[in-house]
Amino acid sequence: MLVIFPVGFDEKFIVRALMRKREGIDGLGHRDRLMAILPQNYERERKTVNALEAIESIASPIVGKENIIRLEIPMKSEEIVLAIKKGIEENLTSDRIVLAALSGGMRPLLVGTLLALLGLKDVRVIVESDFENLAGHISLELGPFLAPKSRRWELILCGLHEGKSVRTIAEEIGVSPATISNELKKMSQYNLVENE
Repeated sequence: MLVIFPVGFDEKFIVRALMRKREGIDGLGHRDRLMAILPQNYERERKTVNALEAIESIASPIVGKENIIRLEIPMKSEEIVLAIKKGIEENLTSDRIVLAALSGGMRPLLVGTLLALLGLKDVRVIVESDFENLAGHISLELGPFLAPKSRRWELILCGLHEGKSVRTIAEEIGVSPATISNELKKMSQYNLVENE
C-alpha cells in the first residue's frame, strides 16, 4: 500500500491515519510506502519540517526509512496535480492500493492530491479525512464514485447481494454468463466487486 499525505504544520491527523485499523488492510508493514506531499522549499517553514520529522520518526521503524518518500511539489496550478499524479504512479506498490490521508496540509496540495487521485487507472484508492475536533473520520473508496452509471451493473450487484449465481443473474437479465463475467471484470476496475 502507498500512503500519501500532504504535510502542514501539525502531524496529529496524519499519525492518527497511519495508526488506524482498517477492514481488509492489515496495517502498515515493510512492503508499504509513505509519501509526504510537500510544497517546494518546505524547509523554510520550521513547523512543516518538525511535523514531517515527527511523522518519519514514528513511521520509519514500521515501513523502513527507505520507504518514506518526500515529494516536493511546485506550487503552480495544474503542475501541482501532474506532479502529484506522477509521484503516485512512480511509487505504487504491487498491491496497487493508495490510501490518501487528507486531513492536513496546504489547501492547494489537498485539492491537487484529490484531483491526481481521480486520474489514476486500475488503482484502489481510499480517501480518509479526520474531523477537526478529532471526534471521528470519514473513509471512502473512490472507485464507486467514478464508475459509469449502468442499469446492468445495478442488476448484477443486486443479484450478487441476494446470493444468486452468475448463471441465475444472466438468465434474469437475459444475457449469457460470459457477458456477466465480462461485466464483472469491468466492475472490478472500480472496486465494485472483488476478483476471486
